[in-house]
Amino acid sequence: MTELNRRDVILDGVISVLAERGLAGVTHRAVDQVSGLPQGSCTYYFPRKADLLVAVSARLVGLLEKDCDELQVGFADIVAREGMEAGVSFVADEVVAYAEVHRHLFLARIELTLAASRLPELAGVSAELTAAARRPIAFFLQLITDGRHDVPIATCAGLIDGIGLMHATGQGPKPTAEQVAAVFRSVL
Repeated sequence: MTELNRRDVILDGVISVLAERGLAGVTHRAVDQVSGLPQGSCTYYFPRKADLLVAVSARLVGLLEKDCDELQVGFADIVAREGMEAGVSFVADEVVAYAEVHRHLFLARIELTLAASRLPELAGVSAELTAAARRPIAFFLQLITDGRHDVPIATCAGLIDGIGLMHATGQGPKPTAEQVAAVFRSVL
């Protein structure tokens, strides 16, 4: 295993621990165990917990950006073939699927965002994670509104995050494509 791969394995382990146990569960030992690495591996690469959390937030931002790029390509293809309404449905379906398939990424992002609001050593992490999570929504809303500048991107992102959070924490049902599409259509 290369050094770069080992770092990614560690960071993916942190994401799992954040999603399953929250910030309090993130210890070097727990990350080594979840990652299937020898004890001390996480400490070798990230001696301080703050360094580990900053690195995992950058990993999450990268994963969110990759997912956003894939969503943009899929959206453009659907709209070109079937029109804007099909594009809205496509994005709504993708958001719902993401809430289910990538629940661990969502929970890890929320945990890190909350931690960043309390820990000075994580300054900037919250803004980076929020921007990465809102990027696909901003992109999509700009397209469906022909680039209007008065589109309530933060409101739409907040509503979608709220629906996702309720489901991810077991406080609400799985989001439906109709719910997500209704949020998007409310700005049209």
